[in-house]
Formats: sequence, structure tokens, C-alpha cells
Amino acid sequence: MRARITVEQVLRRKAVVVKPTDTVDKAAKVLARAKVGSAVVMKGEDIVGIVTDRDILDKVVAVGKNPKEVKIEEIMSKNPVKIEYDYEIQDAIDLMMDKGIRRLLVTKLGRPVGFITAADLLAALANFNSREEEEEVEEPEVYGFCEVCGQYGTLFEIKGKWVCESCKDLLEEQ
Repeated sequence: MRARITVEQVLRRKAVVVKPTDTVDKAAKVLARAKVGSAVVMKGEDIVGIVTDRDILDKVVAVGKNPKEVKIEEIMSKNPVKIEYDYEIQDAIDLMMDKGIRRLLVTKLGRPVGFITAADLLAALANFNSREEEEEVEEPEVYGFCEVCGQYGTLFEIKGKWVCESCKDLLEEQ
């Protein structure tokens, strides 16, 4: 049976919020202070977009615009792709692949809680797979009559004989 891993379980980046009317300069400082690469753009209670450090580089810095004059609404990505916190990570992977994106806005009852990236999902899968491999496969217990004393119970193979717990200890001592 496949374990259920939810988006919330691998969420590492909390949502940072900026307004569409904020300047790029202000948003860049918010991102830097929070040590994140994305912010949710909200107008009142509504999510209207996201802005990333890449948006700031490509749409402002690289083209020589003044970050103190450019508003977030001019460079943000509108209608961001969202996923609810209780969806499985496979749903997140499928959504990213379908939309051709590397990050998703995670929401809880429609409110932003954070971002999840393709790297987060890969790390979660790798971590889960390595834990799965580490789990020991228990040997099934064998029941029967001890070849030494004839007692019925759990048997262990010691020196080519199937023996009970008591006889096992005796044979191991020899």
C-alpha cells in the first residue's frame, strides 16, 4: 500500500504577501528579509497573482527599470496555479507537469499558506523512498516441532536444525 504524503507535509516556504500597488523595491526587500523567492500578491482578501525573484530580475533589473518606480501589478503573474494543502504530492506533481511550472501556491480553504516547488517534491519523494528501503523486512515466524527436544513452538534455524528458543540458546553456546 502506498503511503499518503500530502502537500502540507512537505511545505517548506511560508506565504509572504505583498500588494499589487507595492513597488518592486519594497517587494524585493520583503522577499530578502523572509529569505524566499516568491510572494503572493493580494488585493484585500483576494489572491490576484504571484511575484518571484525571477520576475524582478527579468522584468525590472535586466531591462534597466527603476525598482522604486515599478509596481508589482506591472510584473506579477496573474491567476497563479494553486493547490490545496491536503492534496497528495502526486497531484502537485501532475499539476506542475500539466501547467509546465516549477512552483505552486499552496492554499488552505482558499487562503495562501505557502509555496511548494518541484525541488521540494523531488526531495520528499527521495526521502520517502530511502525510508521505505531502510525498513527491514521481517522474516516470517516458523512454527513446528523442535528437532532437539520435540517441543512445539516458534522455530529458529541454527546449524542446519530447526530448534525452539531454549535449544537455540544451547546450540549457540556450543
